[in-house]
Amino acid sequence: MTDNVIYNLMLNEKLKYLRVKNKLKINEVAFILNVDSSLVSRFESGSRQPTKQQILKLEEIFKIKPNELLKQALANDIIKNIKEYAYAGEILSIVSENISGYQKLLNKKEKQHLPANLQKVLNEIDAIKFKIDALKPLNTIQLERLNDYFFTNYTFESNKIEGNTLTLQETSLVIKEGLTIGGKSVREHLEAINHSEAVNFINDIAIKSEHLNERTIKDLHYLVLKSIQTTNAGKYRSVEVRISGSEHLPPVFFDVPFKMQELINYYQQQHKNLHPVILAADMHQILVGIHPFIDGNGRTSRLLMNLILLQNGYYIANIKGNLASKLAYYKALEKAHVKGNLTDFRVLVAKTVKQSLTEFYKLI
Repeated sequence: MTDNVIYNLMLNEKLKYLRVKNKLKINEVAFILNVDSSLVSRFESGSRQPTKQQILKLEEIFKIKPNELLKQALANDIIKNIKEYAYAGEILSIVSENISGYQKLLNKKEKQHLPANLQKVLNEIDAIKFKIDALKPLNTIQLERLNDYFFTNYTFESNKIEGNTLTLQETSLVIKEGLTIGGKSVREHLEAINHSEAVNFINDIAIKSEHLNERTIKDLHYLVLKSIQTTNAGKYRSVEVRISGSEHLPPVFFDVPFKMQELINYYQQQHKNLHPVILAADMHQILVGIHPFIDGNGRTSRLLMNLILLQNGYYIANIKGNLASKLAYYKALEKAHVKGNLTDFRVLVAKTVKQSLTEFYKLI
């Protein structure tokens, strides 16, 4: 039987084919699944569908690619619900148009066309960057002072978005002097110290031109969460999560490793095709949409975004933590995740990059 024929089989037919191919008896599969043999028979006849956990176990038993059977099961559910409707095709079209932004990007293979308002901001960014590049190399001491200023501000604003109440001055004292601020929690102190280390980490990676991979993202998350939630630091979640105040539902936990590999694939496919600012925005939007960690997803996503910007000769994009800026940021992300509208978030990031570059240019 050819791969194309196997691909077109219904789930129950595929289960039987894979069992026979692996020379397993029904009772042997039932034993591994810890269910009755009659239930496995019903799986293969199509009168019952396995649960998600059973499907994952079957994928393991039959030694096939992750999510191959699960995708078929989900497709079966959709077909079952709409196949009797004359406008089934229209329903699928509506679903496709409203697919989450991060998944829409992961599915993209063709060249992307940017709207005029976004392209205008990118052109302005490139003009400022050209002026900055003309002044290089910068004085080492001057660059260190600028980094100290921008990196501290970035740590303050990024933590403020997540609810940290340290002021900019307090954040600076905690990072540079190691002081303890009265009335502030231990966690808030650790968030400042950890984030500062993570910013230095991405700057070092950018200077060394190191390759971006999953390990890099896990290392970033580890730095963000170490000593706060050490058992979860640098590890993908093993439970379902919801994003507070959002309609977006992140993927189930067992799908996270697969989605993260898709994220890296997207980066590898697009890093030579997309403007670096757009790629940085997309990687942020996709990562926070996947929500691969129990906590620290926002900070890790913004660090990943800024790593890509630094690697491409741009500067820190410091999204502000005040109420108006935070609401605009969350609203743009929500629009991307729920409605599949990518432009607002891309424009927001581009304008933030432009502001940072403009300030950087004025200071030098």
